[in-house]
Parts: sequence; C-alpha cells; structure tokens
Amino acid sequence: MKPVIFSFGALGALFILSAPIAVAQSCSQQAAQLQERQGAAQEMADARLTLVDEVEAAGDAWENAEALRNFSDEQAAEADATKVAYETLKADLLDKESSLQGLVVSLNEEVTAYNTKCVRN
Repeated sequence: MKPVIFSFGALGALFILSAPIAVAQSCSQQAAQLQERQGAAQEMADARLTLVDEVEAAGDAWENAEALRNFSDEQAAEADATKVAYETLKADLLDKESSLQGLVVSLNEEVTAYNTKCVRN
C-alpha cells in the first residue's frame, strides 16, 4: 500500500506545484486578449469619431439645401436627398455608438475579472 500512497502524494504535489503555472499562463492569455480587445475598442472609437465628422458635414449640407428648398422643385428634391443621407448617417452613428458602449462595458467587466484574479498587491 505504501507505493499507492506515495503515488497519490506525488500527484498531489505535482498538482500543487503546477497550479500557479497554469494560473500564470491563464492570466497572461487573459492579458493578451484584453490588449487585443482594447485595440479593437480604440479602432471602433476612431471609426466613430470619423463618422461623427461625416454626420456633421451631412447635417450642414442638409441645412444648406433646406434653405434653398422653396426656390425650385429640383432644390426641394436635393433637400430631401440630403436629409435622407443625413438621417442614414445618424442611424449608422447611433448603431456604432451602441456597439461601442456595449464593447466597453464588456471590456470593463473583463478587466475587473482579470484584476480580481490575476493582479496581486
């Protein structure tokens, strides 16, 4: 019976010694994933800022076209077209904003979990 007890003891010691290594690898993998997700969030934020500029330009174009609406049917049609373009870009911006906020909330939760599990004071 002694060899069996010894083998269980050896397995227990091996598990105890390998557990911190597994946690360290898991933490380093989590850190790498967090950095990738932070990069994706930054790219999405940059795309959102670009879209904000496009929405503002489309809004200005619509306001300018709207001022000329009553001069002719062609200008009224142009005002309608610029309004549709503006509204479409606004909807795209709202979708992107919502996606970005969801990503940031998820990322913050993951960072909190990482800090709780992996960061030692």
